[in-house]
Amino acid sequence: MPNFDGGHYFLTVLAPIRTDTLVDPIVGRSRSHVHSLAQKLALMAVGPQTAESPADVWPSPFSKNKLNHFARLVIITGPNYNGRESGDSIVSTLSGVNPLAGQPVDTFTRPYLVFAADFDAPTGTDADLTAYATELWATMADDLKVIFDHCCGFEGTQTAEAFAAYLKSCQVETTFGFNDYWADGLNVPPGQPPIGLAKGLAYLAAFLFGVWLIATVLFHLTWLMAHLPAWLARGISLATVWGFPATLAALALLALSVFSLYRWAMTNGQKPFPRAPGGDLATILKALFQQQAFTRFAIEAQGLSDADLYARFGRFLAATKPDDLNDPPTGPGRFRAAHVEWN
Repeated sequence: MPNFDGGHYFLTVLAPIRTDTLVDPIVGRSRSHVHSLAQKLALMAVGPQTAESPADVWPSPFSKNKLNHFARLVIITGPNYNGRESGDSIVSTLSGVNPLAGQPVDTFTRPYLVFAADFDAPTGTDADLTAYATELWATMADDLKVIFDHCCGFEGTQTAEAFAAYLKSCQVETTFGFNDYWADGLNVPPGQPPIGLAKGLAYLAAFLFGVWLIATVLFHLTWLMAHLPAWLARGISLATVWGFPATLAALALLALSVFSLYRWAMTNGQKPFPRAPGGDLATILKALFQQQAFTRFAIEAQGLSDADLYARFGRFLAATKPDDLNDPPTGPGRFRAAHVEWN
């Protein structure tokens, strides 16, 4: 289930960063693309992150649409160095390994920009990626141009279609997406791999090999063969001739059956889980709003009589509209939900 699972698309883009030199047209100073890109990312608005964030903090540009569950931009200049590859000290000493001599270290030929995103994908095809790229371009094209202009191959990109094509050209298959919206568990129908044929062929191959082995031993006992009935001696002789080829044939069929089981497992493993109930971003945002509103309602309703509690809860439902995903507006990128009154 690469890239898509549970109604979500998991996008991973690895865009190579340009290594030529930038020259400031005003002051004439030069700088690298990777440092300019790092400065741009550092200055991007991230929206309110905690309850202490200022009320007028600039929202993240990714919050301008209702597709993003998660989005991250990271610069990778090289792989992490995990230290020297160690080995057995005695073996290394006997082999003449110098522990002070350097070992090969993995490096990149250039830095890379990683763009990782998790967004709603109703169809589970590349059409979802195209729709997502189009929506991003429509809501934050200015930021995207500044960011990806520092990447190779982005030059001249001026349309949503070209931006979607660029993302696809730099896409890395995501084989392990994070998806945890099955609150009540996923009902997976019970199923067993079709191993009956493989088991039967394995038993047959073992039986044929045993018959061939016993017949071979008996065939070389000349005294015994001379005293056996003719039909039995003839059967033992045939078993020594055809037993081993028959065993090989059964093993070949067994190998084919095992390969079929492997393909069955791989094919079923590639099937994505279905969309989780309420796993889309609009429903999640509404749930977060409802959670915050109900917490406030529960605090305010302490000590009310049954009649007053019943009446206030009715006003609470009328004000919060649990079944309406768009009213009150529950936009993304907010730490606190919109305030509504029900008193």
